[in-house]
Amino acid sequence: MHICAMVHSDRLLVTLIHAFADARGLSVSYASRLLTGSGDTVDRVTAGASITARRAETILRRASQTWPADRAWPADIPRPAPASDDDPIGDRGDIRPREPRNTIGRAP
Repeated sequence: MHICAMVHSDRLLVTLIHAFADARGLSVSYASRLLTGSGDTVDRVTAGASITARRAETILRRASQTWPADRAWPADIPRPAPASDDDPIGDRGDIRPREPRNTIGRAP
């Protein structure tokens, strides 16, 4: 079962990004960029946009993997289990490249 089945709530993800920013001593926009790839994700979600379950799971795992060891994880947000070796998110929270898509017949 995906962790997002338990916790996928855009509001909880915004809360997590704010907590991550606080725990790491970062601005919310920079924390958002680290976790989501976009500095304005929190603003967009607050304005009514939503996050897909797959992206939410990536955000949760990335936050969990890069959470400071000396800071407590937010009690109201379930923490995902550590990633396995086949998880596309690396140890530092970076996205590892996937296999290239089939590009037969496409110009380089």
